[in-house]
Amino acid sequence: MTTTTNGRARKSLAEQIDRLDAILDGLSEALQGAVAGAVTEAVGLAVKEAVRCVLAEVLTGPEFLERLREAAGEALPPAAAPRTAPAAARWLARGRAWALARLRQARQAVTAAGRSCARAAARASSYAQALLPFRRQLLVSVAVGTAAGVLAYHAGPGLAAAVAWLGGFAVTLTVQTWLAVRRMLHAQILADD
Repeated sequence: MTTTTNGRARKSLAEQIDRLDAILDGLSEALQGAVAGAVTEAVGLAVKEAVRCVLAEVLTGPEFLERLREAAGEALPPAAAPRTAPAAARWLARGRAWALARLRQARQAVTAAGRSCARAAARASSYAQALLPFRRQLLVSVAVGTAAGVLAYHAGPGLAAAVAWLGGFAVTLTVQTWLAVRRMLHAQILADD
């Protein structure tokens, strides 16, 4: 049901609650997509660097070049030993070690992120399952609280303070009355036994 205020149609509380529910679902899906994208990007970069270093080491290695000469039937002239072979070997070894370290870090980060996401999902699922029977009450509470906040925002500080006091008084009185009734009923049940 929609109402008209100042020539503008206002949505009903149920429509606004449905919209809030759809927004929360969208945020949940977007969060999962963002985590998956970040993990994919980190792993892709680490794998790319590792493959590049390994290929560079293999293709410039003396064993590979010797086998290539043998396969070509000695058509290739023997390679002159470069004067900077030890420096190149050290550079390749450092690059390989760096790539392997980054790969280990990425794997650890992915594992840790996966565990954290699994724990958070399990915790959120258990909370959601516990709150599922009270879904209607929670949505009504959120809607009423939001409406009260919007009204207080537009009402001004004096009226907002008075309404907040009255609301706090009413809630406290209700809770205290309920606790007193529970204590009396509990004492009555124990007296009857």
